[in-house]
Amino acid sequence: MLTTLSLNRFIPKQGWLLFTLAMLLLSLLLSLPARAAMVERDEMVRSVSVSGVAERKVVPDQANVVVTVAATNAKLETAKAEHDKKLRDVMAIAKKAGIEEKHMKTQHSSTQPRYTWENNKQNFKGYQVQTNLEITVKKMESVGGLLEKLSAANLEQGMGQEWGSLIHVAYAISEPEKVRDEMLAEAIKNARKKAENMASAAGASIGSVIQISEGGAPQFHFPVPMMARGVVDTVGSAAMETAPPAGEQAVNANVTVMFELK
Repeated sequence: MLTTLSLNRFIPKQGWLLFTLAMLLLSLLLSLPARAAMVERDEMVRSVSVSGVAERKVVPDQANVVVTVAATNAKLETAKAEHDKKLRDVMAIAKKAGIEEKHMKTQHSSTQPRYTWENNKQNFKGYQVQTNLEITVKKMESVGGLLEKLSAANLEQGMGQEWGSLIHVAYAISEPEKVRDEMLAEAIKNARKKAENMASAAGASIGSVIQISEGGAPQFHFPVPMMARGVVDTVGSAAMETAPPAGEQAVNANVTVMFELK
């Protein structure tokens, strides 16, 4: 084994300082992994991750009534005049039901020629002018009366054969974002309660929130009442004074929250 004295015989005197520094650097590099592991172990944060859920039964608070207004005639001017009269009549009915004009909007409007095939020949049948008017009803108690008046307005006359639904009703929530935010907050509270119970059972307590992820926000899809599709068969009857039932929908929100464990 070489001693310091024997090393002096092989290492020039002027290089001894560089050799010493190199050995110190090597020793430092070899000790870095162990030091890093100690730091990582000291800085490791204990945590607990839990899921939270919120559930509600939601009742819709508004109705969207879509009315198809259309007229077909060989003369474009006549078709447009008939269409415009129907549209004015529908808007007047809605206003009498207490609905402001700002709650009426056009979903779709079109003017196009209509043809039929007879004996392998295309025949011109006239021009069709059509508008789908959406009426938002904020007072649910007004839906039945509105449907009654619309169904008695003879909107189907002169419409032709390919006009789709005459009156279509869909129910909705007026402020879905507000309900979603409230339910997500409830889900986080539920997650905190679960985390506190779990930590207490383990002889610990929870600290600050480390991470939050949304598992699923509530979605609102209310079924369309069947009796509101197509031509309403109860025109002029007292049955239409009662709106199709809106019902309620069960919705839920889910979150995953990670808490610091103390």
